[in-house]
Amino acid sequence: MPAQKSGRQEIDVRELPPHERHGKVFELFDTLKPGGTLLVVNDHEPVHLVAFMKHERRDFDAEAYSAYERKPGEWVGEFTKREGVPENGGGPVLTSFTKERQYSDSSFSPVPIYATPSYRVLATYIKAGQFIPVHTPGIDLIFVVQSGRGTMIAGSEKREISPGDIVVVPRGVRRGVLAETDMEALHVVSPPPGDSDHEEVSRKIAAGTFE
Repeated sequence: MPAQKSGRQEIDVRELPPHERHGKVFELFDTLKPGGTLLVVNDHEPVHLVAFMKHERRDFDAEAYSAYERKPGEWVGEFTKREGVPENGGGPVLTSFTKERQYSDSSFSPVPIYATPSYRVLATYIKAGQFIPVHTPGIDLIFVVQSGRGTMIAGSEKREISPGDIVVVPRGVRRGVLAETDMEALHVVSPPPGDSDHEEVSRKIAAGTFE
């Protein structure tokens, strides 16, 4: 159950059924004040939860995330709420690719811009050679290339994409992006992805598998 420790919130997800864990983490994260930290306890580092938070929460401070093994078989992930950021779905957002720019050395970097129960808007940054793995979620996708070049797989097609290109992929159709140069794109999905969608993407990134 959730607990208070040194002014921080803590939840041990080992006590929860797997299908409830991310929802409970989100509920508790919502109760944090800006700058507050949620400690998530599990039997392994919660890397899938980190990927999920990066996609879903504009108020998640990914740069402040850290994890450690508190004792054998007990990992703690520290999830901090960013300051000066509206809550999900809370009011208008005016921003730019320049302002939101966050490239990662480990994988593509999805930056949440706006979130509602029915859709997500992200600015996505992909370094040359990085990719969004080919996967087949039950989600509609709108992908608009702002800068850079690469390859888009949509269904059975493989096409080169460049600035100004707009790609729409219906739910249930496979899709993936491989960046030839550093790429920036507007990324809109509806409905929001679920745990299984993030799991497949995270698993393929960890394995270095594009298709």
